[in-house]
Order: sequence, then structure tokens, then C-alpha cells
Amino acid sequence: MNKKSIPGWIIDINEISNGVFKVTLTDAFGRKAEVIDDANDETIERAVSYAFDIEKQVSKNWNLFLYELSNQKLNDTDIENKEYNDKAFGSWVIEKQDRRLIYDGKDSWLVFQTRSESNWTNTDGINRDDLGYSGHVDPSNASY
Repeated sequence: MNKKSIPGWIIDINEISNGVFKVTLTDAFGRKAEVIDDANDETIERAVSYAFDIEKQVSKNWNLFLYELSNQKLNDTDIENKEYNDKAFGSWVIEKQDRRLIYDGKDSWLVFQTRSESNWTNTDGINRDDLGYSGHVDPSNASY
């Protein structure tokens, strides 16, 4: 079983019955996100998604959390530039050769861009309120 997690959360997977697992994510403040189901990656993804939603609701530094999660999910593969700017409302950028993610911390807007020649073009954008774990940064997603 693949052990996935998100920044600031620890994942624990226990088999509580034959083929039934309890997936628990716990943050530093003791908040928990839990799912009990059969042993598959979907169960883990659901628990991580619940933790993401908790983080989105209560995080005191959401922008930094989202930046760290984006770096983790992209796994530093082919990243050419990444920068977090606390002084600019926690805005950040992660750039690959022809694609980049920009988070506008002031307006809470995540923007996906692609480059053709020397111009960057917005391909998609998500407001913080509409942002969910599964749609956030997926390296296999064609828009990024």
C-alpha cells in the first residue's frame, strides 16, 4: 500500500479486520482525518482529501501549506524555478520548462500557465474556495 501524506500531517494505516483498514492522518494540533475501508489507494486518497479540507478551513498559513504540498506532489521533477514570497501575501510560483503554477496570495487564486515561445498563457485557474485535493496539482493532469 502506498503511504501518501500532506505537509504537517502524519499518516497511520492499521488493519483492524481482515482486509479492512483504518487510515488516519493527524496534524501537530491533534486534528484527525479518518477513513475505514478496504485496502486500496482510493481509501488513502479519501483520507488525505479530508485532511486537506481540514487544513483549508483552519490553517494559519494556508499559502505556505499549498506551496509545500504542490512541491511534494510535483516531486521536484524537472522543476526549474520555485519561489515562495511571504511579503507578497504568501504568493508563490513553481515553474517547469513549459508550465508553471502561480498562487496569488492576495486574491487566493491558483493559476495554471503554459509557455509557447516566450509568452505565458493562462490555461486554468481555481479560486481557494473551489480548490480541492484531487484537483489541486496533479502531474498527470493535462492542464499542468
